[in-house]
Amino acid sequence: MSKLGVQNPISAGQAVASYNASSVADTNWHTLTSNDFYDIATGAQFEDGLKFAYVAIMTNASNLSFFKLRSADSPSDGKTNTDGVISVFGGFDIDTQAIQNEITTIAYAKASASDKTVIYAGFNK
Repeated sequence: MSKLGVQNPISAGQAVASYNASSVADTNWHTLTSNDFYDIATGAQFEDGLKFAYVAIMTNASNLSFFKLRSADSPSDGKTNTDGVISVFGGFDIDTQAIQNEITTIAYAKASASDKTVIYAGFNK
């Protein structure tokens, strides 16, 4: 018997990884795909094109960092509300598979070149 309106549970990712952007010494936009992450359970690099199931950005910045659920068009893309970016003060996380668009690229921009910034991601393979 099937039930209408019932959906299987959405997981935050069958594979989890992190990307340490602390050594990136600028405040430009940087685009990441699944290929920039390594599986913490196996150590293997993820293939390109996986959909992000979960994303979090954490930073020690004393000012706003920025985040996009899409790739950057250029290193100098805008960083205002009308540019469609998320301002981050300390941290931000989202279950990306729960939104309408499929997310295969993300972008970040640090507040200061010396900020410690880490991006966490979950992927369903």
